[in-house]
Amino acid sequence: MRHFQFTTKRLVIREYKLSDLKDFISVTSQAEVRATTYGIPEKYTKSYGRNWFRFIRKNMKTNESFEFGMFLKENGRYVGNVGLIHMCFEHHHAEITYYIDKNYRNLGLVTEAAKEMLRFGFCNFGLEKISGVCMSKNKASRRVMEKIGMQYEGTMRKDLLKDGIYHDIDRLSIIREEYFTDCKI
Repeated sequence: MRHFQFTTKRLVIREYKLSDLKDFISVTSQAEVRATTYGIPEKYTKSYGRNWFRFIRKNMKTNESFEFGMFLKENGRYVGNVGLIHMCFEHHHAEITYYIDKNYRNLGLVTEAAKEMLRFGFCNFGLEKISGVCMSKNKASRRVMEKIGMQYEGTMRKDLLKDGIYHDIDRLSIIREEYFTDCKI
């Protein structure tokens, strides 16, 4: 099996190890992370976390999704998750995903990691389009997507049911030619 690891200015982005489980659960259990991340369950147990680690390893083997932990380069601290999910090689597109520890928000770390995922998708897989979605109320997530060159495509009204409440979802994307001609990336 291939192994992936990326290094940015401040981050090491790598595959999860079982030894990351405690820190992973600590971050995914934060109410601030869970509130705006559609795929995180209400209670993250060790068993659920181990199953999720197996799930992402299986998806990487089949090229369906690639999710990685984000670790600070300076001390190895786990700060969040980033990846490309819903890979579709028939149509050459994927969706970016990320979240970050509440204590490391507004530092540009997610933007740094997201830029690396664009490079990974466009350069390694020859994707034509990478999109992203966020709850409309999650202005920080939308800002990350805009900073990495994604353009607003629209809002899907009441598209997500989470904890008994319907949420509007914003969709943004960047296409291959935009990525390779945008000097900011």
